[in-house]
Amino acid sequence: MPSWSRLVHRAPPFARLAALAALLASRAALADNPPLTSSNYAIDVYQGPVLAPVRVSGLAGAYAPIAEGVEGITVNTAAPAVRSLYSSKHVDYDVSVAFTFPSSLRDSDFDNNGAVGFANDNFVFTQLGGLIQWGPWGLGGAASLQTYALGQDANGQLLNLGMTRFQLQLARGFFDGELVVGMGLRAVSLEINTAEDANNKLASMLGANVEAGALWTPMDLPLRAALTLRAPVHGGLTPGGPATADDAGNVKVAGLYLPTSVRLPWEIEAGIAWQFGARPLQLPWGPDRAERFKALPRSKLLLTGSVLLSGPVSNAIGFDSFLSQRLERSGRHLSVSPRIGAELEPLENRLQLRAGSYLEPSRFDTVGPRLHGTASAELRLFQWSVFGLMSPDTSWRISGFADVSRLYFGWGFGVGTWH
Repeated sequence: MPSWSRLVHRAPPFARLAALAALLASRAALADNPPLTSSNYAIDVYQGPVLAPVRVSGLAGAYAPIAEGVEGITVNTAAPAVRSLYSSKHVDYDVSVAFTFPSSLRDSDFDNNGAVGFANDNFVFTQLGGLIQWGPWGLGGAASLQTYALGQDANGQLLNLGMTRFQLQLARGFFDGELVVGMGLRAVSLEINTAEDANNKLASMLGANVEAGALWTPMDLPLRAALTLRAPVHGGLTPGGPATADDAGNVKVAGLYLPTSVRLPWEIEAGIAWQFGARPLQLPWGPDRAERFKALPRSKLLLTGSVLLSGPVSNAIGFDSFLSQRLERSGRHLSVSPRIGAELEPLENRLQLRAGSYLEPSRFDTVGPRLHGTASAELRLFQWSVFGLMSPDTSWRISGFADVSRLYFGWGFGVGTWH
C-alpha cells in the first residue's frame, strides 16, 4: 500500500503584503532580544505548525485516533501495527517522502515567535518514513531532517548543520485487532561538519528516550480512542576537532555559540474518532478481507479530535533564535494544542474532502497562540498497473491541502494510490 507525497509550504503573493507589513515590527521586536554571549543554553526542539502529508494536514493534525500508515507514526506509537481497511495481506508495507524548501518560510512566522522570516534561508527540510506489517505485528520508523549551510569558518571551510528527529517503533495488535499497543524510541541529533567531508564532525549532540502508545478499535462500534506518552529527550554537546570548549565551557563554530544540549519536551497525546454513515471504521481480519473491503459502502462522515500536551524546557531558546544568535526564551510553560477534523466522501469513489482547525500555542512569552484552519481534497483519476508491477485495478489519485493562520500559509500536494 505505497503512497508518496511532496509537501511544500509557501506564502502566496496576496499574503506577502501582510508579511512585509509585519516584518519591520517583528525585526524591531527581535532587536530587543540580547545576543548570545555563551553556550549556557539549550535548544527547545518544538514544532508548532502541522507539517505532515495531505490527509493529516487536512484533518488539522487530529490523526492520533486514526493512526494508519506511515503518517500515524509521529502521532501514535501503536501506528505500525494498525491495519487499514484495505490491508488484506499477511505481510504489508507503506512508505512516505516529503520536502519543504527555503521559499516556504521566508514570509511566514514559522516558529510563532512574532518574527517574519527565517534566520537561515539556505536549508532543506526532509520527512521520510516506512513501515512493515506481518500478521498482528508492525515495525516502523520516521525521520525529519533539517539541513543548513552555515557559511565558512575561520579556516575558510564551508560548514553544514544538520538536525534530525527520528522515531523507531514496534507494535502489536491484541484481541483480534481491537487493541493495538506499541513501544518505541524517539531521538534528536544535531551535527556540524565540513561540507567537503560529512564525517569531519566539529560538534555533535545525540539524545534518545522511550515512548509508548495504544489504540482501541472496538469492532462493534464506529469508534477509535488513542493515547501516547513520550518521555523527554536530552542530547548533550560533544565538541570535535578544532571546536573545543574554552575555560568557561563555551563552544563557538562559524560565529555561533553552540548550545550545551538539544531537548525534546515530554508529550502526551490523546484523541477520539467517531464515524457516521454506512461505512464501518473497523473491519475484522479474515481470509476474505479483500473481497469484503471491495463490497463496503463508501458513504461516511468521520469526526476526529485530539489534544497534544508538550512539557516545559528549562533555560532554552528556539531553533531560529539559535541561528540568529539571539537570547529569546522558549518553552518555559506547558503547551496545549487541541485539534479537530472532519472527513467525508461527497462523490462516492471519486472525491474525498477534509477540513479542520487546531490551536498552535507559542513557546515564547511575548506571543500568544494562533488558530489554524485547514482543508484538503483527494480526487481519484484513473486505473494503472504501472506496466504490470501492481494490481490491474490499482487506482491513482492527486491530493492537496491548505493551512491558514496569522502570518502563516501552508499548502501541499500529493500523488498516490486511491483506496
